[in-house]
Amino acid sequence: MIKGCEIIYKKLVKNKIKDVWIYSGGAIMPLIDCFNNQKKINYYINTTEQNLGHSATGYARSLNKPGICIVTSGPGLTNLITPMLDAQNDHTPLIVFSGQVPLNAMGTQSFQEAPSVEITKAFTKWSYCVKETSELNDVVDEAFEISMSGKKGVVHIDLPKCILTNEIEDFEINETIYNEELLDLLNTNKLEEISNIINNSERPLLCVGKGCNEGYLELKDLVENGNIPITTTLHGVGCYDENKDLSLKFMGMHGSYSANNAIQNSDCIIALGTRFDDRIIGNKNNYAPKAKKAYNEKRGGIIHCNIDNNTFNSVIKTNYNINLDCKNFLKQLLPYIKYKKRTKWLNEINIWKKESGFIYEPVYNKLYSQDVLIELNKLIISMKKTQNKDYMFTTGVGNHQMFAAQFINFDKPNTLITSGSMGVMGFGLPAAIGVAIGNPDKDIIDIDGDGSFLMTLSDLKTAKQYNLKNLKILILNNKTLGMVDIWEKLFYDNRITATDNSSCPDFHKVAKSFGLKNLVCNNKKNLSKILYKFLNTEGPILAEIQVEHTPCYPLVAPGKSLDEMILWNTKNIIIDKTLPPS
Repeated sequence: MIKGCEIIYKKLVKNKIKDVWIYSGGAIMPLIDCFNNQKKINYYINTTEQNLGHSATGYARSLNKPGICIVTSGPGLTNLITPMLDAQNDHTPLIVFSGQVPLNAMGTQSFQEAPSVEITKAFTKWSYCVKETSELNDVVDEAFEISMSGKKGVVHIDLPKCILTNEIEDFEINETIYNEELLDLLNTNKLEEISNIINNSERPLLCVGKGCNEGYLELKDLVENGNIPITTTLHGVGCYDENKDLSLKFMGMHGSYSANNAIQNSDCIIALGTRFDDRIIGNKNNYAPKAKKAYNEKRGGIIHCNIDNNTFNSVIKTNYNINLDCKNFLKQLLPYIKYKKRTKWLNEINIWKKESGFIYEPVYNKLYSQDVLIELNKLIISMKKTQNKDYMFTTGVGNHQMFAAQFINFDKPNTLITSGSMGVMGFGLPAAIGVAIGNPDKDIIDIDGDGSFLMTLSDLKTAKQYNLKNLKILILNNKTLGMVDIWEKLFYDNRITATDNSSCPDFHKVAKSFGLKNLVCNNKKNLSKILYKFLNTEGPILAEIQVEHTPCYPLVAPGKSLDEMILWNTKNIIIDKTLPPS
């Protein structure tokens, strides 16, 4: 005979799951007990279920494999809702097993009972309550299949305690067999039509999101074989090496001057694995006007490839829609792409790069976040060459997140793990823990801000508990919720409310109290030395850099087009007060 909890454990083993994230409680204890004294699966415990979910998300995104969360009923699951929604919206495979009161107690307001399926079904690919122990084998298979297929996402399995403890006749546990996705072929006429548009365009531009990360090698060939410049979303950074000339770095609200201008002036936008969310397109009615004009004149337009056909025309109207995964599409498209010099177009882009890159106004005796990340990037580039080191990054959410994307040059996909569409403050540290566990051969740097870090700093305990030697935490402490503060100054007539963080602790002292190595810097003179020591000291280590509060520009204000950016040198900034900040 075999118990339900044992079926789940054995299914995880058979599916080659090496790491899971758990937080115990009464309703899930039978399953938790299966991990006792077992050597086949490592389990990790964060300080809260929310942190646990972010850790599993970081792990999953960095490895492109499911993150496994196991939590108890009621608050165990509800504390996990934010990471689940974040993972779903950012297309991260996450499988959540939650405890539940016994079947005969459901609907009686029993201790820690919650309507788990009803709560989670709106933001998961599948949410299901198991009613028979005999279902478990098939249910776990379904969970893996659904989470990993197509547009990846979150699956939730609710487990009444009696299902976990009931026994059924033993049987052989098999690995989940995934349905092999067929290589959907575009017909030759379609490929010729799309390639002719790209080949004949004078000002093409690749706009690439997370959905293209798995096809980064094919993407490199398209960029270089076609001589086509490229910009990315925040989740797409690194899918093409940002140190190369054809990279314009990322686009959108805080994106590069060159990328945003290129979008507005391109006659052919090739959008791969992106959903055109509001933060990357600015005013949707004024997005890519020259590409729209080119389409009407039958010489260009907007090409959109996405595995999720629900993204087509959902935000902006696109002209050519390809419902395939990007890697598959690029493999078929590449033989049709021809090299073209496009000297005039690339010269124009290079002028935009030189005129207004990610610039700011340095002050001799003041230390800014930009100074820190510029120096960090220089050191990392050097150490990659001299020490053969490899790095991955996480961030919290706020100005520091944008600064990281602006001033760090990413050269591989999935090397910046951050919260995108949900913008979850506190994401950085627990996500970094998950990434560090999944990638022990790389150094993991969490670039965080004071406000975001305060939300999840209890996980310093987790970093110490598992002695994560490859984990490094860099806090840019300006004692302000910087992004909101700037919005208030721009959009709310300088009425500053609820952004003051002046009472936050000395983070390096907090790290010391948790037993972590720690550093602190508050001036430019010592910056390089402190960062060098930070990068060359075995972790877990935290460096607190005390910086001045400074805005993050470029900024595309609400209601403005991508080429109407607020820059450091912008004079007489005019904001439409009828439009709320997005």
